[in-house]
Amino acid sequence: MGGRCGVSGIRLEDLGAALTALRLLVLDHPELPAPTASVSPIYPDRLRLDFHDDAADFEAWREALDADPATVVLRRWGVDGGALTVCTAYAGATVELIGYLALPVREELAGRAA
Repeated sequence: MGGRCGVSGIRLEDLGAALTALRLLVLDHPELPAPTASVSPIYPDRLRLDFHDDAADFEAWREALDADPATVVLRRWGVDGGALTVCTAYAGATVELIGYLALPVREELAGRAA
């Protein structure tokens, strides 16, 4: 089997903290809405959980992980898009929650788009 994929030198075991966190989340919180989950060799200790078009799903996870609401950041793009983001520690990994949202058009931006 020829070449190598991914980041040079990173092995599956190096993703252990993030994968363990995902496994424990399944066991500890099976009732939570299913996110898109990803782990990357770029950030081997990070578990990223994405939620699309439903702030309630993001909030349910934020509460379950006891992430401080004061640390949630809203980033806007365009006239009607944005994302909520927060990072918290869980089971030896950093868990990053990202909630993608369709946002109401802000008046000052709507005028510029016309």
